[in-house]
Amino acid sequence: LDEREYAMAKELDPLDPTPWFYDAIAKQTTNRPVEALHDLDRAIELNDNRAIYRSRLLLDADLAARSASLARIYSDLGFQQLALVEGWKSVETDPTSDSAHRLLADSYSALPRHEVARVSELLQAQLLQPINITPIQPRLAESNLFLLSQGGPGALSFNEFNPLFSHDRLALQLSGLGAEHSTYGVEPVVSGVYRNLSASAGYSRFKTDGFRVNDDQRDDIANAFVQAELTSQTSVLAEYRHRETVTGDLTSHFFLDEVRQPLRTDSNQNSIRAGVRHVLAPSSTLLATAMYQKFDFHLSDRDVDPVVQAIDVIQDHQEFGGEVQHLFRSRLFDLVSGAGFFDLSGKDTTAQTLALPPPPDGPGTITVPGQTKPGSRHGNAYAYANVRLPLRLTLTLGLSGDFLRTDAVGDTKQVNPKLGATWSPFGGTTVRAAVFRALKRTLVADQTVEPTQVAGFNQFFDDVQITRSWRYGLAVDQKVARDVFVGAEGSGRNLTVPLQVVNLDGTSSFRDTDMREYLARGYAFWTPLEWVAARAEYSFERLSRDADRQAFGAAQANTHRAQIGARAFHRSGLTASAAATYYNQTGFFGQQSPFTAGSDRFWVVDVGLGYRLPGRYGLVSIAATNLLDQKFNFFENGINNTNPTVQPGRTVLGRVTLAVP
Repeated sequence: LDEREYAMAKELDPLDPTPWFYDAIAKQTTNRPVEALHDLDRAIELNDNRAIYRSRLLLDADLAARSASLARIYSDLGFQQLALVEGWKSVETDPTSDSAHRLLADSYSALPRHEVARVSELLQAQLLQPINITPIQPRLAESNLFLLSQGGPGALSFNEFNPLFSHDRLALQLSGLGAEHSTYGVEPVVSGVYRNLSASAGYSRFKTDGFRVNDDQRDDIANAFVQAELTSQTSVLAEYRHRETVTGDLTSHFFLDEVRQPLRTDSNQNSIRAGVRHVLAPSSTLLATAMYQKFDFHLSDRDVDPVVQAIDVIQDHQEFGGEVQHLFRSRLFDLVSGAGFFDLSGKDTTAQTLALPPPPDGPGTITVPGQTKPGSRHGNAYAYANVRLPLRLTLTLGLSGDFLRTDAVGDTKQVNPKLGATWSPFGGTTVRAAVFRALKRTLVADQTVEPTQVAGFNQFFDDVQITRSWRYGLAVDQKVARDVFVGAEGSGRNLTVPLQVVNLDGTSSFRDTDMREYLARGYAFWTPLEWVAARAEYSFERLSRDADRQAFGAAQANTHRAQIGARAFHRSGLTASAAATYYNQTGFFGQQSPFTAGSDRFWVVDVGLGYRLPGRYGLVSIAATNLLDQKFNFFENGINNTNPTVQPGRTVLGRVTLAVP
């Protein structure tokens, strides 16, 4: 019925983008993403026809909404890079678009080392969103989830299954998975809307024994969220989150014999957050948020080396943070400015048991206690302007300042210039370039409302605290034809990392170590038929670190990845996918000096089959990662490289997501 009405509207007013837009959404949620892509392209082409009766700001909001929807369709097709580009463009076009920020949060979940960016985009989406029925997945708001990229309880955003228009009601959504290695996950969420109030509550559990010894993990998360619109201009929100984790050694080691079998960790954290959004004028919005978190962590390890027989670390931290942000929009430029303050206090207790000469020459062993109070106070301020120039050029000009005082490192003051450009010289062409400086500062729950990217280049990575970095990059994305897309990107990062060294007397000190990271990647996407999407992608990543630093598992690593894949869609709701990825990695790896040269090359094949239930009632799927059970050595980059993108063993998993309106 709805498709018939959309078709009639298209005939009555061929220049109106609205029916094309809604028809695209309908087709996307009924497993017809290629047809949805064509309809949404048409809606975007017609968008400027609204200029005769809509203001420039509303036209920007139209374009941002269409870009966000286009990015979600790209995600369904497996065109992840295009989804990110459209998400970035949507935020750049309208920084007050909650759907664009939510889309980036969902998209970042598939990328390694983007945890800070992901949870920060979610925070911005929550502050900007109107009252809605879309629930907050408990796991989405947490960083460092320790999940295999294909293994989260639900791969899709829950708003995939919501109706187009909301009304007062309750909804229940349930996502779960089961897999080999005693792996299972479950995530029930209940949400509701009543007049000017919306709320949701959920629980998430993920547990696995892992693919190797001491690779087990258990992660329990619970949250409750409430939002109220006090007036048409003002809304407030509050959220409580609780998380408990128990893990073994999840670090990605190139040499599997370096796995720490005695290593165990457990943590417990409670977070409370409040926020407010106030619309001062159609072009001016004010956001404010405050958050408190209590964090307890315990680490235990044994037989570390011939001298250190045991290490026990207990951390008891409390963190508080508050931020305020102003968003101003005009025809010529947008301005995002704000400031924040973060405070960390607590106590770290360590105990090292050292092996000494046995009696009568010595006592045999001695335990060296140590205790520190890792206090830090951090203030920051920033301003980002997106200036729209002729010839479809947008310049991003920004400046931020960080003022950090820590008991361990001392005072750190850093000014961070930001420069970016997005240019569309022709239809279907996007050129992006950026150079900027950043500081990895202490954030409560890793969340901030400061913009996470400059011209589509992420600036907040999961680095060691107080890491100082420069990033520069250039990218081109080209729509060759209606069904063919190509693109390439190159970027580099220069980092100065404070590395903590624990002395034998239990004290610790910090030394700077330099690192360099380079990334180059390209892609080609194609939709040859209305039910087929194909892709080919290549990336090269080079890491270079000080050779005398063993804390990060590698002094140098060169990694090539090449992937070919395809997805097929049927109107009945069936989707089939297959991908083959080639890896070639060389470098110097290890936890002890000197590093050991290592290399490996291998193919990994992944397949999947899914079915969308009629009426947006959910999705059922089964997938096999590393179908051929390929064994290999592979180093996963990252300071806390505990979220592997590939595992040296086959995993067959089933997943179900159900939505009960």
